[in-house]
Amino acid sequence: MKRIIFLLAFVFTTLASQAQTGAVTPETRAQNMTTTMTQHLKLNAAQAAKVKAINLTSIQQLEKAKKDHKSDPRQLKATMDLISATRLESLKGVLSITQFQQYQQQRERKLGIPSQAGTGGVPQEYNN
Repeated sequence: MKRIIFLLAFVFTTLASQAQTGAVTPETRAQNMTTTMTQHLKLNAAQAAKVKAINLTSIQQLEKAKKDHKSDPRQLKATMDLISATRLESLKGVLSITQFQQYQQQRERKLGIPSQAGTGGVPQEYNN
C-alpha cells in the first residue's frame, strides 16, 4: 500500500513539474497564436492556414536560434530580429491592409512601441 501511495505521489509530482515548465510544442504555440489572430483580425479559413504556417515556421526558427546562439546574446538578438522582420513581411502578404494595420497596432501596444506620428505605426506603403 505504501508503494502505491509513493508511486502515485511520484507520478503526480512529475506531471505537475512538467506542466510548470511549460513544455508547449511549437505546433501548439503556433496554433494558439493563429487562433488569437483569427479571432481578433477575423481571418478567413485560407488566411488562417497561411498564418498558421508562418507562425509555425517562425517559432521553429526561434527555437533553433535559441539553441544555436545561447552563448552569444548579440547574435541571438540579431537572428531573432531577422526572424521577426521576415514574419512581418510574410504576414503582409496574407493579411488585408486593414487587418495588417490592426495587427501592427495590437503588436505595438503589446510591445510598448510608440506609434509613428499620423500613421498608427503602419509603414507608409500600407497607408492608403
